[in-house]
Amino acid sequence: MQVEVRFLPILDVVSAAVAVHVDWQSRSTEGEGMMPAERPRGPMSRIVGLYKMMMRRQLEHFFPDGQLEMLGEQSGSMADPTLKGRYFRILDDPDGLGVVIELFNTQYLFQPGSPSPFLPIERRLIEAVMIVLDRRYQFIYDTEATIEEILEYAIEDQIVAEFLQVPGPVRLTSALEALRAAALSTYENQRVSTGALLLGTPEDPAYPGRVNPPGAPRYSVRLASVKSFHRVCDGFRTVYVVDRSGELAWPVDLERWSRKVQGDQPLLVPCARTFESHARATLTGDHVVAVLTPAQQIKVFAEGAVRFVYADAHWRLLDTPCKFATWKQAVGKTDPPDLGDRIFQAALNLLEERKGAMFVILREPARSLPALLAPGDRILSEIATDDPEDPENLSPRLAKRALHHLVRGQQLADLDGTILEAIAGIDGAVVTDRQGLIHSFGAILRISSEVSKVPRAVEGARTTAALAASHHGPVLKVSEDGSLAMFLTGRKVWTL
Repeated sequence: MQVEVRFLPILDVVSAAVAVHVDWQSRSTEGEGMMPAERPRGPMSRIVGLYKMMMRRQLEHFFPDGQLEMLGEQSGSMADPTLKGRYFRILDDPDGLGVVIELFNTQYLFQPGSPSPFLPIERRLIEAVMIVLDRRYQFIYDTEATIEEILEYAIEDQIVAEFLQVPGPVRLTSALEALRAAALSTYENQRVSTGALLLGTPEDPAYPGRVNPPGAPRYSVRLASVKSFHRVCDGFRTVYVVDRSGELAWPVDLERWSRKVQGDQPLLVPCARTFESHARATLTGDHVVAVLTPAQQIKVFAEGAVRFVYADAHWRLLDTPCKFATWKQAVGKTDPPDLGDRIFQAALNLLEERKGAMFVILREPARSLPALLAPGDRILSEIATDDPEDPENLSPRLAKRALHHLVRGQQLADLDGTILEAIAGIDGAVVTDRQGLIHSFGAILRISSEVSKVPRAVEGARTTAALAASHHGPVLKVSEDGSLAMFLTGRKVWTL
């Protein structure tokens, strides 16, 4: 028995929309490229309403804490000829906090969920959201665009690709779809991991003159159905090279490739140890690396840093350079000069391993130590004993302080990074000062009565301790759920 599949309802809607659009053009009296001021009726009005709803959903996807408020409708042309026919415009918020978005003659106020204004990189993401939606809307009557470019891939993936300006219209969106499909697969009851290096140059700079043999498949979701495909490149040490046309080229050792292409250029901002080669590979050349981790996260690297992370069905923009600069400014002048860098690097490594930790840098140790640490948690110059004649017989109260011997009198710069991460992973906080002297690790911080009385939403114990400690200096808190937050002067400054 044959089953007839009919697409007439969808075609009817599109045809009606195009017919309404042609009718607008024929009745236009505003000049070439202009449309009448009256509000559209019928099918086109419904499509306009649909795209307004899509705008709200996409902004909520990338800015879950943002607030979108409709200000009202305006009269005038639906398309502004000065914006090359776009149906939207982004203006500055008079208060300098958010942005004003004009879409189909309707104004919206979009504000961040915090007292801090949108960062330049966040405004760039808002514009990417609007460009992708506008492109999909204009596809209704734009015969030059292809369905593959507009409708075949998820809107969120297209927004990521638009933000990163990846050469090739669908290379990154196709790769992201393949990685998302691979996240649903297992190999010998283990979650798979894999990755791809999307070349930004016409040829592979590590192998000049090397040509991709004819008949190469596209790097797409079809390859994800081949289970052995994931075994060739694990996404950590090895990745697939994807050429400018989106075709699968060859596998490479990513660390060797990045050293060969980028040399020993230092990273502009710290990156988790596991992904240093991924970030270095994208320092120059407009190359992009996308990987799937065993934790079912997709990470996208560009411009020498991780830019996006896909987890829990949401994309997150990671503005690591700006957040690192904010941390460095709060830490201030230190001795050694790289104290803030070492702590930030350790926090990123622990974040990748999903280990909780907290780092506190005191501005005035003499004043802050008695307020934050109990006497038994402070590292003293000499270990205290219950009985000087039997120093091995310590009470439980003093037994923990025996571990202080491991770092007593040492500067944080004296410790290897892995050792710093190990002591930071002990339940409690690492407390140091601007000279890098370690005052405590694994410490349970005291919370003053004034801080505990401040009405807040329900917070965990570690977050409450971070808020209290931030009155004494900058704090970094690593959560086991995969987030890194900075606190200062009793408030959360950013979350990564």
